[in-house]
Amino acid sequence: MLTRRYRWDRNPLRRRTDRLESALVVAAVLLVLVSVWPAVLAGRATYGAGMAETRVGPGGRQQVTATLLRDAPPARATYGEMPPQLPRTQARWTGPDGAARTGEVAAPGLARSGTAVRIWIDAEGRPATAPKKPLEIVIRGAGMAVFVVLVAALIAVTGFAAGRWALDRRRYRSWDAAWAIADKRGHGHRRG
Repeated sequence: MLTRRYRWDRNPLRRRTDRLESALVVAAVLLVLVSVWPAVLAGRATYGAGMAETRVGPGGRQQVTATLLRDAPPARATYGEMPPQLPRTQARWTGPDGAARTGEVAAPGLARSGTAVRIWIDAEGRPATAPKKPLEIVIRGAGMAVFVVLVAALIAVTGFAAGRWALDRRRYRSWDAAWAIADKRGHGHRRG
């Protein structure tokens, strides 16, 4: 039904506005199809940035052992936070350059001074978050690609709807003018 309505043909009953509406459908479909390539690029860029951010090893993020300098406070028992945050306490560790560093790190609740905990540090030796899992990075990249296509589809549908609304207004004005002419012709002839 829709293909019959929007196809290109030489039907003499098809108005110019009908042909313009068919062109709007083609433009909307082409916009969504053309958006696939930028979506792939955006997804790859997001994936690449995520992988670069999680780089592990020399010059990147690495895991080291830190020794607690103070007892850790008890962990907070909360039901609204996911995941629950570990308490922070002072610790000492060795940075990538071999220098001793101190600072606050996350530690298990009630851990005693002198306890060894594993922490992640960045290239400068500062505590850092653990790297993201590869699956999470893939999902973010795919999510960005889908987001770009959905935005393009939303723009296409909105543009089509606005164009069709304008064409419908033009059709209604044309019909009103045609009825006015027919009405004048009908009142001009009297039956007798």
